[in-house]
Amino acid sequence: MTNYIKSRAFFGKNPTDQKTRTHPIIVCWKLTSPSNIGSVLRLADNMGCTKVLFVDDEPSFKDRNIKKTAQTSFKAIDWHFCDSSNWMEQIPEDYKLIAIETAEPSYDLYKTNLAERTAFFVGNEKVGLDNSLLQKCEKSIYIPMKGHNKSMNVSHALTIVLGEWTRQHYY
Repeated sequence: MTNYIKSRAFFGKNPTDQKTRTHPIIVCWKLTSPSNIGSVLRLADNMGCTKVLFVDDEPSFKDRNIKKTAQTSFKAIDWHFCDSSNWMEQIPEDYKLIAIETAEPSYDLYKTNLAERTAFFVGNEKVGLDNSLLQKCEKSIYIPMKGHNKSMNVSHALTIVLGEWTRQHYY
């Protein structure tokens, strides 16, 4: 029989070695929703990401709106806003830049080997990633979708991609 156990107790009994591993970086391009920003922070904390960059030349978000969704993750990881002129200098040179986007060409996530040292990029909720940014990425990956709706929330897309990255590097 299976019994529910609170997540802190469960993961305390089943730890993963987070300290000796390299972890992905997340770069979000001009997100407009504080709840999406909070969701990305919470996910980054869940998945052990080392850094989250929110690229926006004029961020206008109130911390309380982000904290509401991020909860304790708000203070648990390294994250900040940066402008479009200096985000790249905040990513180590040995990291591969991978866009999560429907672009030409774009590669199926499940047929792509994801480098251990990767910075994943997601774009604005309405217009995606800027073409100039896509040109800086080593490649673009997409998530195969079987349903009618072919659009996905940025935090949902990151969840799937980070789950696959974790599977490839931890299991």
